[in-house]
Amino acid sequence: MWLAEVIFWCSLAGVVYTYQGYSLLLNTIPKKAHPPVIHPNEWPSVNVIFAAYNEEAVIAAKLKSLLECDYPRDLLSVTIGSDASTDDTDAIVKDFSKKYPLRLNLIRFEHRTGKAEIINYLASVSTSDVLICTDANILHERKSITRAVALLYSDSAYGAVGGSLEYVVRSSQGIAIQENFYRSWENSIRHAESALWQMPMGLEGGFYAIRRKLFKPIPKNFFMEDFYQTLQLYCDGYRAYLHPMVTAYEDVSTQPEEEFQRKKRISTGNFQNLVYFFRCIHSSWKLAFVFWSHKGLRWITPILLIIALISNLMLLHTESLIYKATFAVAVSVALLGVLGNVSSKRKKKIHLIVYIYHFLNMNFALLSGLIQYIKGVNTNVWQPTRRNQN
Repeated sequence: MWLAEVIFWCSLAGVVYTYQGYSLLLNTIPKKAHPPVIHPNEWPSVNVIFAAYNEEAVIAAKLKSLLECDYPRDLLSVTIGSDASTDDTDAIVKDFSKKYPLRLNLIRFEHRTGKAEIINYLASVSTSDVLICTDANILHERKSITRAVALLYSDSAYGAVGGSLEYVVRSSQGIAIQENFYRSWENSIRHAESALWQMPMGLEGGFYAIRRKLFKPIPKNFFMEDFYQTLQLYCDGYRAYLHPMVTAYEDVSTQPEEEFQRKKRISTGNFQNLVYFFRCIHSSWKLAFVFWSHKGLRWITPILLIIALISNLMLLHTESLIYKATFAVAVSVALLGVLGNVSSKRKKKIHLIVYIYHFLNMNFALLSGLIQYIKGVNTNVWQPTRRNQN
């Protein structure tokens, strides 16, 4: 049974490494200080682009945050692709353009098209030097675009500069607290990768600046267009940077069902990108190391957990008590996850078990996304999660 033991411990080691070991390793490596934000001699033209579908709850606040940005007004434009919105999104945008001095262009798609195809079109018709790719529910800090562009032009090796999203927790309902904790931890890892190698593993799709000439059309029916743009830059020899002073704000999800669907969609896009860029990822040992440490192992964690459970079951009849103990722990974690699901729906939560539930729910979403990828993706049209700004 030695083979079952090796498989069991290797599977567990992979999970522990990607969720704990890698971040601890990053903390032990000396890092360079973040570069200063120095304004270029000549500012480039910037086009903010994003897709919107039924975003009446947040679109006015989004545009107001862009209006208040301090980037040179004559060099800043905003283009919105309305994905056949059926609410007041289009009317709000048109009314805003009449009232405020913001170069605003609304392009309506009469049939549901999907974010990737809309972004491809908006990028193809843009003539600006820099694209700011964002989402309708992201609120920009006043200096966010100025800082992002200044950093982008501080080094010709930078193909993109990512923004750091600060998550606004307006409610303790549902999974908001757990999701905020996870995303903040995720951002800390990407900041470390940025400071060490200028290779954060994935820019925030909610806010990043990219040189327009380096933007590549996203393949049909692809999810995770931000990860696609990140990897294609690395494959072409460019670098990216996440800077803590380039910030924007986003509400975190509160509904576990909606967050599950979002993570399932993300998981599907993850495997699309893994297969598409597999050869490129492994053309560089550094890129392969960062990818598998941060993302790859995490994406296959559900498979590793299943393998660990099966091998644990095979080892139960051995004389060693350790495998009986690990199996008991696995059963206990599963039961606590069920209790965590119940607790997450109440105002008073038991924090340990809701975090266990969040971990299990996230990995079930990853597994569901993998199954969806294997079955095939026929469309990337999306339903945005419920907005909390109201």
